Amino acid sequence: MAHPSTAVRDDRSRRAPRRPNRAARPEAPTRRPEAIKADRGSGAITARRLSVASAVLIFVGGYVHFCLYRHGYRFIPKIGISFLFQAGSSAILTAALLVRRGRIRLGHRSVALAQLTRLSAIGLSLGTLAALGLAHTPGGLFQFREIGLRPAPQTLIAIVAESLATVLLGVAMLEGRAARSDERLVPAVEASTGRVARNAA
Repeated sequence: MAHPSTAVRDDRSRRAPRRPNRAARPEAPTRRPEAIKADRGSGAITARRLSVASAVLIFVGGYVHFCLYRHGYRFIPKIGISFLFQAGSSAILTAALLVRRGRIRLGHRSVALAQLTRLSAIGLSLGTLAALGLAHTPGGLFQFREIGLRPAPQTLIAIVAESLATVLLGVAMLEGRAARSDERLVPAVEASTGRVARNAA
């Protein structure tokens, strides 16, 4: 006949879950600072190239509006001045998109000037496309209506340029944000690597 205490111990040993051996668990791979810097550089270069391509498209859209302003649209109330404003804004943003570096302070946070410029250019392109869409509605834009893709080919050129600029600038913002995140990560990884090296020594 088994001793009661022995039976209890045997029962507990059967019910107790086996704990994994944490010492045998492989450590999670850590990205090296050199790899993070390479990714950051690649993302920043991609964002820069997309910004340059977008600057060309923004300039094309502004030039189209300036040509239309000179060839008759300046005499249309409210529409003429809006075309001139669009052309001037396009020229300013084209130059701003070509600026390589810089940061601006907004309250307690600093924002990359390139990202702010990209966001402004997206706003201009979307605003231009929205205005063009309103001009093709029955009510028109300030009682001014456009029909089809006239004047041709300026309307089609403006639609393509502003649409492509919006897409490219959106991708550039994502690449720039990823590069900035990697830039913040490098010091932390370098500090962690330094601590591991000191402990190993």
